[in-house]
Amino acid sequence: MGHTDPNLTETPVSSVDKHTLIRELSAVLSGESLKHTLEDLKPFECDGLSAYPKIPLLAALPENEAQVIEVMRVCHRHQVPIVFRGAGTGLSGGAIPYEKGLLLVMSKLKSILNIDPISRIAVVEPGVRNAAISQAAASHKLYYAPDHRVKSLALLGGTWPRIQEECTA
Repeated sequence: MGHTDPNLTETPVSSVDKHTLIRELSAVLSGESLKHTLEDLKPFECDGLSAYPKIPLLAALPENEAQVIEVMRVCHRHQVPIVFRGAGTGLSGGAIPYEKGLLLVMSKLKSILNIDPISRIAVVEPGVRNAAISQAAASHKLYYAPDHRVKSLALLGGTWPRIQEECTA
């Protein structure tokens, strides 16, 4: 039986063309942070699950929260679907891009903003490696227990709720 996940078979369609997106996103991101040629996009066609490769329309690698917000605003304005990606180590297919969408790669956002050892809460950016969180927690005599098989490569991932709210403002 074939895979029936609609994200793997159906791609939302946007009316904006690639050149318009490149122009608008180039005002937000440096040239190295916006991938748009086939050669540059090929490494992003799949994560650790390579059975369903898809080349995204564009890949953005923002360097800070403000850039993430602006990229999301541009995509929201043009109804371009977004898939978030960390280091690409996932095996569940969660980072399979849309062919007519933007892949938002969070790997450059790797700061540990705060560790509160009393409440046992760490505030980190989504590109922080699991191993870095473990190391920072250890300095407070705490232990962060991610999957040990990918700890040195895997990123925390996820998005900031505040960004999701601000991008549509």
